[in-house]
Amino acid sequence: MNSKEYRLNRLETTKLVGKIFDKHWAELREAKQKGEKVAWCSGPTVFFPQSQGIKSHFMAGYSAYCAGRGAAEQVLEAAEAAGELSETCSYHRLHTGMVHAVLTGYRVKEEVILPIPDLFIIGRLCPEMSHYAEALFRRLGKKVKVVGVDLPPPRKVEDLEALGEFVENQIREVLIPAIEELTGKEFDYEALRGKWDLLKKIAEVRNKCWEFFKLKPTPWTLWDYGVGMGFLFYAIKPEGLEYWNKVYEELKERAKNNVPAILPDGEKYRLYWDNWIPWAFLGKTIRLLVKYGAVPIFGRYPYEFFPHPEYINLSKDPIKTWVDLFYVKAKQAAIMMPEFAYETIAKHVEEYRIDGIIFFSTRTCRMWNAGQREILNRIEREYGIPGVIIEADMVDSRFFNEAQIELRLQTLFEMIDARRKK
Repeated sequence: MNSKEYRLNRLETTKLVGKIFDKHWAELREAKQKGEKVAWCSGPTVFFPQSQGIKSHFMAGYSAYCAGRGAAEQVLEAAEAAGELSETCSYHRLHTGMVHAVLTGYRVKEEVILPIPDLFIIGRLCPEMSHYAEALFRRLGKKVKVVGVDLPPPRKVEDLEALGEFVENQIREVLIPAIEELTGKEFDYEALRGKWDLLKKIAEVRNKCWEFFKLKPTPWTLWDYGVGMGFLFYAIKPEGLEYWNKVYEELKERAKNNVPAILPDGEKYRLYWDNWIPWAFLGKTIRLLVKYGAVPIFGRYPYEFFPHPEYINLSKDPIKTWVDLFYVKAKQAAIMMPEFAYETIAKHVEEYRIDGIIFFSTRTCRMWNAGQREILNRIEREYGIPGVIIEADMVDSRFFNEAQIELRLQTLFEMIDARRKK
């Protein structure tokens, strides 16, 4: 199938992120040691305590970091030692495992240890969040205050405004009073506005970087993008803006000199990656792809990180800005729903000149797999773009079968080659 030897050409700037994120997570431990308050957050609730100066954890961001630091297996083993079932959400288990490790002294890498929070904020995007809260309550009891905010995924466009109002009321009536109780201060709305200001600047630069995915050959990969996504969610800080400006400058230089992400002369297959990114297996996955001259170009999950900074209106009530982003205008809460997925993927297939699609079906986060088979069939029928479903997991190595994945990839590349010959 392939006689050419391909090599990955990573963006140099991506090598800067490790130390920045190491520092971010270390600051949570240091805050606790100094007697400062710490919050754990899931879903897009992290902006609210963080804007008030509370050192705040973000569930998915920590899971990606823990996996990237090679500690996922240790922490998942701690979860099983505490009685967690391996079929439950692997992100959930990383946290119950962490609590077990902290409370019992179960040995895990020091750099991934999380401090026990003072406030636990649940953004219920999926049913697992309730299980997650209940599992931690069983271990921590009333030592930690738990606040829940329901974030119903929309199923119809006409529901977006009503759902936005429903969530806004919870933020104002439940979440903000809990933060005020923790800090002993009135909520600082201007500080939240300042976070939106910085996020808008970062997202605008990131969107300019996205334009380089349209080049053929591409000067960067989805993995290059993915390692810096934290700056658009849980680590919105000046270092993030500086980082993305450097990425943009490097991409401009690569484009000017026609330097591809895949050596020697660019990619053979341009792929769309649907669903979660396999954080614990980034290296293994990209090596499998590059071996065949394939490169992940774009994806639905990475796209949901504030693709529409134009809706961040700094003159508006900052709570309503959040509602505009997730429900009313930018509709970020809808991107992962099957009713909205086809439109998003079809747009990207055309925009980024995609040759094939990988639907990443996560073994322990099945809700986000909904509709993948139907979308695959419809894209193939209407655009002639083939796709395959790969079953694995974001961080649990027991669900990552390299031989099975390579076999599916070979099937995809054969289908692409066959269509090109027609």
